[in-house]
Amino acid sequence: MNVAVRPRVQALHAAGELLNLADVTTSCFPYSEAVIVSYAPGQEVVGEGDPTDNYFLVVRGVFRAVKVTRDGRRQIFAFYMPGDMCGLEPDDAHGLTIEAVSAGTVAALSRQACRARMLRDPQFNNSVFDNITRALSRAVDHMTMVGRSSAEERLAWFLWMLSGRARGRRAASVELAMQRQDIADYLGLTIETVSRTFTHLKVQGLVALPTTRRVEILRPDLLERLAAADRDAPIRAARAVG
Repeated sequence: MNVAVRPRVQALHAAGELLNLADVTTSCFPYSEAVIVSYAPGQEVVGEGDPTDNYFLVVRGVFRAVKVTRDGRRQIFAFYMPGDMCGLEPDDAHGLTIEAVSAGTVAALSRQACRARMLRDPQFNNSVFDNITRALSRAVDHMTMVGRSSAEERLAWFLWMLSGRARGRRAASVELAMQRQDIADYLGLTIETVSRTFTHLKVQGLVALPTTRRVEILRPDLLERLAAADRDAPIRAARAVG
């Protein structure tokens, strides 16, 4: 299997080696032929304009889909976590850049081989379809939140979304792989607004911030209502913390 990857990427296994992904991920994605590659924080998986030769399955770490405008403004369209597929673009060239947020690993899946297998393997086809529909649902939620909601509602939605990505049950705390600037560029806010909003949620007693990267959810009921843009949520009833 010949899967082209960016030459500056250091492969965990020799290029072309076949690997059972069940050995390296809990996603249970039924794909046994892939090139496993690792990335340093900030390193590109693919850049805007690169050919769409491969799809990518995140095995470890967090990745982001980025678009930079001509005047230098950056928009983050998605964060990808273990079990997510990215690079699923219909054209011959990528319209977004995919970068590693943290040190991470992806499985590069040949686009041509994936399409051929989808025709003959219902389990694989279902896995790809489920992954795409989950990504679409998150994208719709993201667009709705950024288009209509306040800074507090956007950040609450972001934290609630991340807590729901934990396997098995909703997490009581969130470890942020991304920096404040990443969050700002994802939510359509300034970094100063994101910092102030974190402080506001803390003062209102919805969250605790033991470190800059760890968020403890103290009032999941109120955070959920705020995340849903429920303007009747009784935020004033939350317990204030110091």
